[in-house]
Amino acid sequence: MSGGSQFSRISSLIDLHLRPCAVIEVSSVSKEEERNLLIALSKVLREIRLWTGEEIDVSSDGDAEAKSVTQIADSGEFALNSEEQIFLGKTVGDLMRFLMVHSQHVQHLTGNVLLAISELLSAYGKGWGFFVHLLFVYAELSIGNIHPCSSVTITREHEDLYGVSESHDPAIKSKLQKANWSTVAGIFQVLRCIWKYLKQDFKDQLVDSYLNSLNSFISHIPWNLLDDANVGPKCAHMGPQMPKFIFLGYFTQLLSSVMEQVDNKKVQHGSVNGHQLLFSITKLVPSLFLCCLGKEEEHDDARIYLYFRHKLLMLMTRLSGQGLEGSVLILWLQLLHKYFQDLMSEQISMVEPVRDDSLEGSPFSASMFEENIQGTNLYHLKRQAIFLFIRCSLSLIFNEEVVDQQCECLSTKPCLSSHPEYCSHKKVLEELYKWLCQNLQHDTHRGSELYIEECMHFGSSFIQLYAQEDDLLFKVLLEVLCIPIPGSEKFDEVKGRTPDSQENILMHLSNLFNPLNLFHSFLAEIKYDHQVLLDYLISKDTGISCAEYLLRCLRLISESWEAFLQFSYVRSAKKWSSNKERKISRQKWKVSIRKNCFLITLKFF
Repeated sequence: MSGGSQFSRISSLIDLHLRPCAVIEVSSVSKEEERNLLIALSKVLREIRLWTGEEIDVSSDGDAEAKSVTQIADSGEFALNSEEQIFLGKTVGDLMRFLMVHSQHVQHLTGNVLLAISELLSAYGKGWGFFVHLLFVYAELSIGNIHPCSSVTITREHEDLYGVSESHDPAIKSKLQKANWSTVAGIFQVLRCIWKYLKQDFKDQLVDSYLNSLNSFISHIPWNLLDDANVGPKCAHMGPQMPKFIFLGYFTQLLSSVMEQVDNKKVQHGSVNGHQLLFSITKLVPSLFLCCLGKEEEHDDARIYLYFRHKLLMLMTRLSGQGLEGSVLILWLQLLHKYFQDLMSEQISMVEPVRDDSLEGSPFSASMFEENIQGTNLYHLKRQAIFLFIRCSLSLIFNEEVVDQQCECLSTKPCLSSHPEYCSHKKVLEELYKWLCQNLQHDTHRGSELYIEECMHFGSSFIQLYAQEDDLLFKVLLEVLCIPIPGSEKFDEVKGRTPDSQENILMHLSNLFNPLNLFHSFLAEIKYDHQVLLDYLISKDTGISCAEYLLRCLRLISESWEAFLQFSYVRSAKKWSSNKERKISRQKWKVSIRKNCFLITLKFF
């Protein structure tokens, strides 16, 4: 079947079943009208799914030509002609009207129809990129309709690779006169589902097309208009604000999922689109904080506030592994201080182990008025916030390229303007030291046995904090391995560019995060059970990071065996009541440690 016929067939199907429903008033649909509309949408959905099955059967019959068409879909070689663009544009525009109907059932089924069309065009191998791009354009211009004073309402100045230029805007805008945040949320629910489909059946060409359109959307939205005076949703009278937060929920989920693929190396961030999108999302982070969390630390809806803090932390964590500039890391330390100080100020030793405390699902699907919802979810946020704080701080302290780099705040908002006191190697080291000091039980002097015990206590508390989340545990352990051991060449190098007044701070940091001590704490936490290590290694979530951590630690131990034994001895010395007992038992303890390490290594390998 020719391309024009395929697109006209979809358009004709929608005309056949949905044109009689086009006269419905979207803001006041009756029960009878809703019922008829749901029946019509169901017929369209069923028919499109049948066509998709036919296209998949054609591709699986061994037709090499059909497969090659799918692989290079929307690459430019098969760009749509004007007639095909008209048919597909009309299809999307007609369905947009039903996303505006004030009925959750109608909006949901309309979204399913759009998703089915996406799958059909993906199987057919033509028009998919233009279709997805239209969805982003409709979302963009819907926001412009909600904020008529914004730059989005001005004719778009660019003509992108799909030809959605000035001439298309009036036709699209005419269909969006009654668009609202529910419309935008509905579009992004579809776009998020499309991305899930792409993750399952990964095709580089389609992913590249999708990310190009996402980047275009981010760059055209005036994000400063979304953090208005009513940013905090009020439980008593939320009104039209709630759909906006639903959109922001879908949007942050999508960004986090995209960055997960970048983390997994499926999306090549070195490509043009990957690099541009990484820059756009990184630049967007401060604005997202203002849009999602507001300018006040207090938030009236605890569930949504908790959810957005979780998603934004996850997004920043995934972005932080992409080699960001020092100015970005400094800005993120400001954001952590502003929005997560309550979580980071409590001593880590005061956190009791809890179970089933991960954030699952979305708060938008649950009761908005449920009380006592924070509970143990805060422990998950605490671990995330501390991990990001440590990663950003250590990158600034030990990465020579970003030392003393002045902060150029990426946000245009004055409330997040640059703070010079955060913008130096010295200040970052002091802030990290201040956080460490609040987690020590006693003010002790370096070199004393009490100080060593204090370091070991900190290491045990640190391991216990992350023991509930294996994936974060090994990430944070690998992160602190970059802290050099006193006396090493790397330590002397860092010490050389550290002010004399801060040499003690650097030494203190190295002692508290001593990798030999942390490795002892880790082994003690798992009770020296080699089977637990094996479980970590065969886990798809922790296998790679666990193997890397173990190998790096074993190398350190082989190079610093006596120091490793010293930590082992002091850790056990508390059990011995007298100096004589300690002296007699010390040699026995060394033999015991050698034996235990040998047995674990033997069983493990």
